[in-house]
Amino acid sequence: MTDLDGTVIRADGTVSEATLAACRALRAAGIPLVAATARTPAGMRALGSLAPLVTVAVCCTGAIGYDPVGDQFLWQERMPHTTLAGLLDRLSGQLPEAELAVYDGRAWFMTAAYRALRGADHFGPRAVVERRWLHQVDACVAAVCHPGLDPPALITALSAVGTTPVVATFGQAGDRVVEVAPAGIDKASGVLRALAALDVPPECAVAFGDMPIDLPMFAVVGLGVAMANAHPEVLVAAGDITGGVDGDGFADWLRRERVIGPEG
Repeated sequence: MTDLDGTVIRADGTVSEATLAACRALRAAGIPLVAATARTPAGMRALGSLAPLVTVAVCCTGAIGYDPVGDQFLWQERMPHTTLAGLLDRLSGQLPEAELAVYDGRAWFMTAAYRALRGADHFGPRAVVERRWLHQVDACVAAVCHPGLDPPALITALSAVGTTPVVATFGQAGDRVVEVAPAGIDKASGVLRALAALDVPPECAVAFGDMPIDLPMFAVVGLGVAMANAHPEVLVAAGDITGGVDGDGFADWLRRERVIGPEG
């Protein structure tokens, strides 16, 4: 299994031919490929030739399971309306410059100020609504941004107001966004659910990643492999290290460990 952005997807949003060849070789060998990502299903579909090579996509940092080949949802976790309402109240009272968007599995709903801060870089349908209506969305995940706080600072600020966030970058350099998932949902919960559906014991799985959001996934599989340019926490936690995304580290590791042949 693998994280996507920064691990197999380069900063410009492209996937190398070596990575695609490795994924095709995995499929030919009957080895399932699970993607664990903050991307939505629409973001998965935007990957073009990579998407059909993914057996299960753990989307929205675990909240959604998606079959890219069949274009089907496998599961969708929801955030209680009371949780969203409480988050909105705390942001209004203690972080008034923070803006919110929520995703219901089909579309993003966001304030006009959020859209102005973030631009139109979310995949899939988007609707601008008044802030007071956001808590009524049957949301799988929420995204918070702030004009003056980077993700680590925003996580600290959200934690101080009683919110438990999960950082997500959405594959864009310089993003200033934190993702808030339903309670108990992260990449670990998502990949365990995917592995159970595929009848693969977690101890037999290998996970590739580059950011702290991948650490829960590393903790529940047999081996975590960090990209060479990964966050320092990820490098420390990994059982092995491979080359960076621009050096085709994912494909190189699979060949080096003879998971696929030299032509893969």
